[in-house]
Amino acid sequence: MLRAMLRGLLTHKLRLALSALAVVLGTMFMTGAFVGGDTIAKGFENLFATTQEDLDVQVTAVSDAPRSQTGTSTPTAFVDPSALAKIEAVPGVAKATGLVLVDGARVIGPDGKVVPSTGPPRYGSSWVDDGSGFVVLREGRAPVQPDEVAVNATLADAADLTVGGTVKVLTLRPEPETFQVVGIFGYEGDRDSLGGETNVAFTLPTAQRVMIDAPGKFTQVDVTATPGVTPTALRDDIAAALGPGYAVKTADEVAEEQADAMQGFVGILKNGLAVFAFIGLFTGTFLIFNTFAMLVAQRTRELALYRAFGAGRGQVLRGVLAEAALLGLAASLVGLVLGAGVGYLLTAALEALANTSLPVTGVILRPYVVIATLAVGVGVTVLAALVPALRAGRVAPVAAMRESAAPERPLGPLTIAGAVVLLAGAGLLTLRLTGAVEGQNVLLLGGGTLLAFLGVAMLAPAISRPVTTTLGRPVSFTTPGRLGARNTGRNPIRTAVTAAALMIGVALATGAGVFASSAKAGISDAFRAELTAQLVIAGDLTTGQGGFDPALISRITELPEVTDALALQVDTVRLGQGTAVVAATDVGAAQVIFSLRATAGELRTLRAGEYVIDADTAARDNLTVGSTTTMVPPRGGTFPLRLVGIYETSRLVSGPLISTADAAGFRTRVAQQGYVRVADDAAVPTVKDELTALFAANPEITVADASSVVDQAQQFLDVILAILNVLLGLTIVVAVLGVINTLLLSIYERTREIGLIRAVGMSRGQVARMIGVESVLISVFGALLGLVVGVALGTAIVVALDSSGYLSLTLPWGYLVAVLVLAVVAGVVAAILPAIRAARLDVLRAIAYE
Repeated sequence: MLRAMLRGLLTHKLRLALSALAVVLGTMFMTGAFVGGDTIAKGFENLFATTQEDLDVQVTAVSDAPRSQTGTSTPTAFVDPSALAKIEAVPGVAKATGLVLVDGARVIGPDGKVVPSTGPPRYGSSWVDDGSGFVVLREGRAPVQPDEVAVNATLADAADLTVGGTVKVLTLRPEPETFQVVGIFGYEGDRDSLGGETNVAFTLPTAQRVMIDAPGKFTQVDVTATPGVTPTALRDDIAAALGPGYAVKTADEVAEEQADAMQGFVGILKNGLAVFAFIGLFTGTFLIFNTFAMLVAQRTRELALYRAFGAGRGQVLRGVLAEAALLGLAASLVGLVLGAGVGYLLTAALEALANTSLPVTGVILRPYVVIATLAVGVGVTVLAALVPALRAGRVAPVAAMRESAAPERPLGPLTIAGAVVLLAGAGLLTLRLTGAVEGQNVLLLGGGTLLAFLGVAMLAPAISRPVTTTLGRPVSFTTPGRLGARNTGRNPIRTAVTAAALMIGVALATGAGVFASSAKAGISDAFRAELTAQLVIAGDLTTGQGGFDPALISRITELPEVTDALALQVDTVRLGQGTAVVAATDVGAAQVIFSLRATAGELRTLRAGEYVIDADTAARDNLTVGSTTTMVPPRGGTFPLRLVGIYETSRLVSGPLISTADAAGFRTRVAQQGYVRVADDAAVPTVKDELTALFAANPEITVADASSVVDQAQQFLDVILAILNVLLGLTIVVAVLGVINTLLLSIYERTREIGLIRAVGMSRGQVARMIGVESVLISVFGALLGLVVGVALGTAIVVALDSSGYLSLTLPWGYLVAVLVLAVVAGVVAAILPAIRAARLDVLRAIAYE
């Protein structure tokens, strides 16, 4: 019997191919996400193992300073020369090399701007050539003078550097320093870099001065063991000799730690792509469900004949499920093969975007990816076919003698079930968004969103007929338009399920659009209402290393047009029993520039040992004016602080503000931002020109209008939204396929009907327009559902997160209109193939079709 059912199924290859395509797309993207991530991870794993080949043990200093939350990676603890001497004295040590290796050497290119980085670090190091052959000096020689450097080939190419030329380098110093390039180096295996990073190699004393501001000290000591001494034994001996305060690891442990650090980025990449692959699969479920539901309806007489010949309900049920499993398996295998190619293209795309070379070769396809892809693809397909399969098993043998066996089912039970599911999803989302339950994001956010979509999809049939009838009225004055609108409402469940696939993509995109618009409006409102400065001075905020000398603020305030100016020097410190991000600044100027208002104590220029804090933090920690605490900055030292003022919570400033005199222990000596208030708006361009000239020597510093800072923040949201829309385009593609599939199967189902209307005078063009009306109405109905759900979801998120003050509920009307227009376009595109199919039906054969 299974062979007979499969033979009947395979007679309609086009509709099977369209159904399988949804599974192919979903499994392809899922496989691609994991293959790309695993390939990158394996490449870096091999790379890190290679870089440690000539290293047995590595020693670094342990710091109790809190991890920076401001972007800077500048270390705060270093290996002392005395520790190096102890290491060299340990039996079994053949060689111990103290060196400096720190992210933060930014080279100024020939265009006068800092050579950008799209992710890989910009190292500043001390030159080390241990004779292992791993570092290869390609041109010139090693640096020996304080003003000499060697650069790796990647940097030489990016900044157009040659041996004998000069280069300006920004480090911890407020101003760049000029060095002579005396060498260009690469790495074993003819690599220009290890992973896309740039590297400026100084002499050891210079690196200690400019990269860590700790003369005589090292960021690490690399140790080579004498023959016969194992790295593990040497590690233990060195650790015993040094005592606490130092981390001693074998080369394998260092490589594993470095690989684990890279796994974080790879994991985020894989998880993000896997989420969108799941969305595509979830959307494809509706397409598969529709396909099998229509196949069962169209094969009613065929299935009834099987029952009449003695087949039981279980046999028919198992037969339909077997068809679904085989379809899912075949589609998943195709998706697996294509996904391996997508994974390779993904690594190539990342290399292109980062303008660098990743240490990857070939494609890594792990067994778990194969198993997961096939299991998910088959599971989703069988799950989607389960309800149609149950329906097929209930076909009575007498149905073989009927003209049709697909009566319309009552919608009441489905509507009630949909309402229950929707309420359950809304309940889960409410628990998380209101903060009633913390964490559990997968269950509450993911599960709530999934149930909400399912609930709306189950409720959609109840409203599909009245909605599509209303939408069809503008075209009902023509016969094709009137018939198309009626055909859309003939089977509300089929119409609703087809539209639900489009609803998911539109809802997610619309929700993201509402959130982005609200965030942009909130940022704009905050700056407009609270910031009185017209000019902003900013360094490289992504690394936290770029900045300017805070002492320059005194020169800025001397300008006759300037009324107030301040610098913000930000770092992460230990404050009391916890950690906090503090800003050293002139609080007197901040009170004016950020419109701060005191709720207790006073706001003024602080003296050493004084600080102020926002009202929310003060209430949370039970702080009052006069409270005392202790600050331990990253570079050490203890700074007692007394609270002298509490300011009303601001959207622009939060947390502790301290005196600039207490910033001596910060990681860097520079201020990351500055704000300037000009008395007369007409003088702003003049002051801007003067400030630009003042910072001309530092190309990493930009002087911009406050409005441009708002625009820059909003552009970031636009980029994120664009990425989301591109990824969510996958669901739109699947949804369009769903409309095509539904219409094609509907044409099969209505072959005699179309033949009859052609016989009574309807032309091929009119038939095509009728199919086009059906397609557009289904697409617009799905888009409207998506807009309603998306706006509701986005509004709920904005309301739940509104306590931040950076969100102001705003509906992107232009975006919503554009979505509707795209829905119409999608409907027209989806109608092309079915319309051609319907128009080309032979009239006589169609009338005789059974």
